Amino acid sequence: VGVMALPTIVSIAEDAMHAVPNDLRTGSLALGNTRWQTTYKVVLPAASSGIFAAVMLGLGRAIGETMVVLMLAGNAGIIPADPFTSVRTMPGTIAGEMAEVVQGGLHYSVLFAMALTLFVITFVVNLAADVVLERQRKRWRR
Repeated sequence: VGVMALPTIVSIAEDAMHAVPNDLRTGSLALGNTRWQTTYKVVLPAASSGIFAAVMLGLGRAIGETMVVLMLAGNAGIIPADPFTSVRTMPGTIAGEMAEVVQGGLHYSVLFAMALTLFVITFVVNLAADVVLERQRKRWRR
C-alpha cells in the first residue's frame, strides 16, 4: 500500500519544493552555498509544510485503499495474537461482509458505522493536509 501511495507523496512534495521562490535559492547560492546545501538548508525547510501535507495525503490514500489491503492482509476476521498473522482491515471488512449481511440488522448498522468512521478519518487527514498546503501557498504569495 505504501508503494501505491508513493506517487501521490512524491508528486505533491515535488510541487511544494518547486513552489519555493527562486530568490531564496539564488540568495543561498550567492552566499556561497553549494546546490546540495541550498536544497538541504533552504529549500527543504521552506517546503516542509508542503512535504508534510504530501505525506498526510499519501496516508489518507493508504487508509482508503480497500481491495489491495483485502487481498494482501490475509482477510482473517479475528484479532491476531501475533503481529505477523493475517488481519482484516476496516475497508476489507466492509467489502467482505456487506453482500452477506441482512439489511437493517445490527451487523448492517455496524458496517455503516465502520464506513462512517473510515470516512471521518480519511476526511480529517485530507482536510489537515489541505490546510497545511493552503498555508504554504499563502506564505509564498507575499
